[in-house]
Amino acid sequence: MEKATIKGIPYGVARFDEVRNENFYYVDKTMYLPLLENTSKYLFLIRPRRFGKSMFVSMMQEYYDIAKADRFDTLFDGLWIKEHPTALKNAFQVIYFDFSLAGAGMERLEYTFNDYCCAELDSFIKQYKDFYDETTFSKVLAEKDAASKLRLINAEARRKKYLLYLIIDEYDNFTNVILSEGGKEVFRNLTHASGFYREYFKIFKAMFSRVFLIGVSPVTLDDLSSGYNIDWNISQDPQFNYMLGFSESDVREMFLYYKSAGKLRPDADIEAMLAEMKPWYNNYCFAEECMDDERLYNCDMVLYYLRYQVSRGCPPKEMVDKNIRTDYKKLKMLADIDKGNQRENRMSVIEEIAATGSIVINLKTSFPAEYVTDDNNFRSLLYYYGLLTMKRSLGRR
Repeated sequence: MEKATIKGIPYGVARFDEVRNENFYYVDKTMYLPLLENTSKYLFLIRPRRFGKSMFVSMMQEYYDIAKADRFDTLFDGLWIKEHPTALKNAFQVIYFDFSLAGAGMERLEYTFNDYCCAELDSFIKQYKDFYDETTFSKVLAEKDAASKLRLINAEARRKKYLLYLIIDEYDNFTNVILSEGGKEVFRNLTHASGFYREYFKIFKAMFSRVFLIGVSPVTLDDLSSGYNIDWNISQDPQFNYMLGFSESDVREMFLYYKSAGKLRPDADIEAMLAEMKPWYNNYCFAEECMDDERLYNCDMVLYYLRYQVSRGCPPKEMVDKNIRTDYKKLKMLADIDKGNQRENRMSVIEEIAATGSIVINLKTSFPAEYVTDDNNFRSLLYYYGLLTMKRSLGRR
């Protein structure tokens, strides 16, 4: 293998086009696109941080975007979907939001959210300028309210029968900030009644042919459901258990690739590396039906470990990547919730986990913010944040 052709390690890279154009290693997940299409037009998926969510939705954006049809052969060459394209390939105008970029705190919350959405919608109308008349184009750019921009785009797209696809990455990040910094009452005001965040989801419900929302927390899902009630939650669907994250087969194939390319030591023992990583990065499971199957690895952790082995010929001294650690505000929020859950003569949930190594959960698919302190809801929240995983079932729920 020539040195110039060796694929880079995509540690910290979250854009599919960057991975494909700059020759990074890519674990093919394109075979899940037909499954998603056949499941529902409106999908929710919850996974822990650093599990490949942004990479996956970036791949979806490239696949479905009508403006990128001329790049399909280049971007998807050698991948499963290249030989098995669906009828919806490059059939949509795509609106893509990453709500982790929509504000950094409680100060001027509504303004920063609106400002971010306006910027993305301006980019959208410029991207698809040839599809819209000059009047619509000018009105969208002149409008200062993001909801109004959406309505203008929706009206013209409906008139011309354009298909619109909404993809939102980190859809719950915005409300996680509210919940951790402002508390449950502020959160409720923004996601109920006439709260501005909930109003956006009312527009989304009527506007898009297909919607894919992905994030970490099930809290927002429940609080927005009455304003957005056409969703299908696939978070525990067994056919999507391996859609994000790396299987052990994926990791082994990746490490063997870098060993054959001469990037790992000639005497590198891949099986020993897998055994070393397992206690730290493995053991994730997202569907009860898959508990006896191969467990999943956290993507970020695997790439972090591999980068050390390639660059230094040894594992990292700190096996946990600092970039994946739960941020302090979120950790404080969880600790405060747990403290509020304590009963007389009873350990907190976190104390129980530390003492016994496991805990019994009736896993909730969603719950309102005001009930996040309930025992099963809080335990479920730890699972969705990636701090717990499925071990075994104690019977039918």
